[in-house]
Amino acid sequence: MSELRSKAKAFYNHLDFDKPITFGLDQLVAAKDAQPEGLYVEAIHGVDPSLDPVVELADQIDFSLSAGAYLFTGNRGTGKTTELMRLAKLLDGYGCEVFYVDLSRYLMLTQRVEVTDFLISVLGALSEKVNQRFPGTLGGEVGKPTFFERTWSFLKSGVEFEGLSLPAGPAGLRAALVHTPSFKAELQKRTRSHVQVLVDEARGFALEVVELVRARRGDPDRKVVMIVDSVERLRGNGTPKEVRAVFHSAEQLFASNAELLRFVGLSAVYTVPPYLQALAGGLGSLYAGGRIYALPSVHVYEGRPAEGQPPVSSAEGVGKLVEIVDRRYKWRAEFFTEAQLRRLAERSGGDLRDYFRMLRLAITGIARRGTDHAHAVLEAAEDAVRRDMLPIADDDRAWLAKIEHSHRPCLPSLDQLPEFARLQQGKYVLQYRNGDDWYAVHPLLREELGLA
Repeated sequence: MSELRSKAKAFYNHLDFDKPITFGLDQLVAAKDAQPEGLYVEAIHGVDPSLDPVVELADQIDFSLSAGAYLFTGNRGTGKTTELMRLAKLLDGYGCEVFYVDLSRYLMLTQRVEVTDFLISVLGALSEKVNQRFPGTLGGEVGKPTFFERTWSFLKSGVEFEGLSLPAGPAGLRAALVHTPSFKAELQKRTRSHVQVLVDEARGFALEVVELVRARRGDPDRKVVMIVDSVERLRGNGTPKEVRAVFHSAEQLFASNAELLRFVGLSAVYTVPPYLQALAGGLGSLYAGGRIYALPSVHVYEGRPAEGQPPVSSAEGVGKLVEIVDRRYKWRAEFFTEAQLRRLAERSGGDLRDYFRMLRLAITGIARRGTDHAHAVLEAAEDAVRRDMLPIADDDRAWLAKIEHSHRPCLPSLDQLPEFARLQQGKYVLQYRNGDDWYAVHPLLREELGLA
């Protein structure tokens, strides 16, 4: 193997964006699935440090005498999970007991969601996390039943399933919620008349968890916090109607059923799809903290442009993206100049996932073609990511042009919220916060849309 290819492999694997930085919290995410704290670059999102949404959210939880439900949002690609780990670190420092749940491991997120399957998955996941930290407390012959065990027993005795058998045991129930669309849909249908029973069961279990933690820690006032990640991945597959149904179900879950997502003693932080912010204060006011705590895209622009003006690149913000790479691989200069990295940072629009993705594509291109072809492989990497967003329908083109002109969502009515959700999920539109919240079209699409 050539020396270049060997170094390219090392560089490629140091750009692992799927592993969050956990700030040493191995009890939340196993060390093998985490990145070291030294890779963290502060203030990459461009918000005023005094208005840091993570610090503000931690303060709200710490100051409140009672438990509450809180909303946190950010697109995939903003570094959201790492920021949730920073939230957990702050709360841990305030003496809270924090549990972290990646809901994508417990619930299928490409289908409609309802309060019943959501609560079963969330509290079932919490069962597992509690048992990992305090072995033997839940499940088995000695511990109290897990939430999956309690739910399975209830479904077996109190709910009839037509044409579909109940999974064989609690473990089967857990797996079916993730892997069996037909069961998930039937579960929703059959439990709509039993919502309050499941809500009461969830609240009772949550209180048991709080009492268990306090007893184990010897602290009767210890705050217990559950962070539920990955809910922002809710997105539909299939026909436009099916896609809209999933987006609408997310709105219903967090707006119409807000009261059902609260627990006595247990504070819950739910990540939500970023498009729900279009509901503005109407949704945030239903939750503790009074608003949705939002993580914008990385700060690559100076601030919200005037109407009709394009965003202006931020040298400081783009420089932080260069620093992220330099911290991960000290021989970066053997592959890319700083100017080339800055170009990719700007073309990513501050989406970390796209930034790392283009870098990885370029690294493999250089391994094949050599460093003399760096410019060509960078263009090829940009084209590869751009093609994922093409073709663009004519009505979307018109809407995107309006957004780029005004830097606002330009929603004609909330009936269009699912369509705006689709544009955000597809990264056609990115959100920023430099003073105000504002929007811009993904830089890779500007030429395609005639906006360059």
